[in-house]
Amino acid sequence: MSSGETCTAPAGDGSASHPNVSLSRLDLPSVDLVLQDLPQISTSLPSKNTEAIESEEQEKMFRSLKSIIEHAKGTAEAGGSFDLKELHASLEQADADARRGRRNLESLQSVRTILDSLWSSNSKYMVQAAEVLANGSRDPSWRTPFGQSGILKFFLEIISSEKEVDAALLLHALRLVGNSCADTDENREIVIKDNYTLAIIRHFQDPVLIQVAIPVIYNICMDYEPAHTQMAENKTAYILLSLLKDGAMKDNEALLSFSYDLVELASEQVKGVENSPGGTIFLLMELAQDEDTTFEYYSPLVNSLFKYLENERFQNVCISNGLVEGVLATLRRSFSIEIDNSSVEETKALLQLQLKTNQALAEISASSLFMKYYPLDSPLSQTLKSWVVADEDQLQICACVMLGNLARSDEVCQVMVRDLKIHEELISVLNSDARGAVLHSALGFLKNLAIAGDNRIILADAEIIPAVSRLWAYDSVPQVQFSATSIARQVIISSVENIARLLAPLSQDPDSPAHERTYLSLLLSLFEKSDSSPIKTEIGRTIASICRTISPKAREGDEQAISILNKLYDLHEGVARPLGAMTTQTQWPVVRSEGWFALALMANNNSGCVAVVDCLQNKEVMEFLRTTLSADPASEGESEGTNSSQISKDRDNAFVLVQELLKNESGALQAGYRDAMEDMVRDASQHLKIALQ
Repeated sequence: MSSGETCTAPAGDGSASHPNVSLSRLDLPSVDLVLQDLPQISTSLPSKNTEAIESEEQEKMFRSLKSIIEHAKGTAEAGGSFDLKELHASLEQADADARRGRRNLESLQSVRTILDSLWSSNSKYMVQAAEVLANGSRDPSWRTPFGQSGILKFFLEIISSEKEVDAALLLHALRLVGNSCADTDENREIVIKDNYTLAIIRHFQDPVLIQVAIPVIYNICMDYEPAHTQMAENKTAYILLSLLKDGAMKDNEALLSFSYDLVELASEQVKGVENSPGGTIFLLMELAQDEDTTFEYYSPLVNSLFKYLENERFQNVCISNGLVEGVLATLRRSFSIEIDNSSVEETKALLQLQLKTNQALAEISASSLFMKYYPLDSPLSQTLKSWVVADEDQLQICACVMLGNLARSDEVCQVMVRDLKIHEELISVLNSDARGAVLHSALGFLKNLAIAGDNRIILADAEIIPAVSRLWAYDSVPQVQFSATSIARQVIISSVENIARLLAPLSQDPDSPAHERTYLSLLLSLFEKSDSSPIKTEIGRTIASICRTISPKAREGDEQAISILNKLYDLHEGVARPLGAMTTQTQWPVVRSEGWFALALMANNNSGCVAVVDCLQNKEVMEFLRTTLSADPASEGESEGTNSSQISKDRDNAFVLVQELLKNESGALQAGYRDAMEDMVRDASQHLKIALQ
């Protein structure tokens, strides 16, 4: 396809394709234009027609060359093996010029001299000579001598020549280069040094030579890193993709296999990706979605697409040219492509491709450009919404992640919940038998939605608390447990109504044992069972949030708040223990401060004092309390790298905690504990000016 053309983006089954997507701004140059933009290679071949050589002399030279190669070959066959000593002996005998003792590559100089003469005289024997040498190069023992003698470079320059060269000569020259470079890094280095890969790639356009040129590049590249880089920088991937799209290698399985391998190899080179035209991703997607593309070729295409979409430029190209639908269609294609289901390897490979495509889509949707080109009312967003409840896990994950990335402003989150009601579908996923990865992505999306405005109330009305509560026992996937716990905290922030829902009985039947247990009871049970510090901390922060919202209202005489506070303490033994865990963890100083503050709020209430005393039975918490009260913000902040104001705040809140506890504990403290706390208050009050923060 030439640059500037417009076409319709591919729409795989189930994709959210925009009709008539304009690709006029997409860089889709023709192969001719790509090759024209690449540098030319200078050659040092002898000028033609500078020597007048008789036909008989030309024939004699050709026969001499042929004799050298064939005699050496015959010696090898007779001896059953071939090494440089045998080549040396055979060359000396064929040369018949008493040059014993010279190195093999010196003997081959006569061949190189003959080649120069045949070339410069436009000899009709040039093609035959090339064929003889190309046939000889099939023998591995010829490869290194061909490189060292300059024969390889001679034919590389023929391949690079801008002058018109006989097609048969080019064919044999390519054969010689390909054979000479097979498993021979010395010769590959000769090719790479002067960028001869570019000269070979130029012959991809010839329908006859392409059948040799592609395997030649493949031979040069295999297990040789410098060739990978050069081949990629010469835009080989784009050239091959264009030719594949045009059917240049149709029905030639060997060429197809080589080509797709080279495309994938090029995608692994950073500079090659950076230099590739923007339209590369369009070609990758079109080929991947083609119903005739088998899994063997779908795999390298998707692996390559993933590599390109890791690059920010290609992410922007994808978004601004309306190609995100094409990536979705590529993912959708993976569910209909035929694989050998009995093959564990193919099954795993397909899953990896789906995961990679989803990762690419996640990065694309995280771009600041994404919302600009794909707003909530776009067909793509509607498709993603339908995928939330799709049958395939990876489509559900894709939808949750991409829409979740859109949900990064209060306004968008409110529209999603209020108008699109997407939360209802997400909550239905939580109540389903979805796998852990799907649940995790749905929870992540819901957590974003729960941040904005009135969304917390709407989510709670849709029974999100019962939905996440069943996942607090999902111990096979701790990330799901954590996210489900985190949503509970997010939903109750500053909401008396939702806190009441969290403290609602598990059963409305007064005779049921579950009537005395609440959803918060389930969280406290999780706290006792879990070994996860983040989960324990999140439960503590949930209780701290309850205290922060309810305690001030209860002090003001709010009847609903008083009722909730009574439930908090009467129905939940050990409710302060998660707060103690917050104060003893050292990973998050701000969380530690939250814990001291919440304990101080609890101690302001007679029933709360009982919970705080229970918490202080933990020797570690008690020791942290003592240490916090005696802390010197200036010196400790400097030594620990902690903000001194944070240390001061913790000390002040710990002091208020002890004061409130002594005032309200009503006999809950044993005499020894009370005496110890009175001593702590006395010591701390000498240099503290306290205000509850």
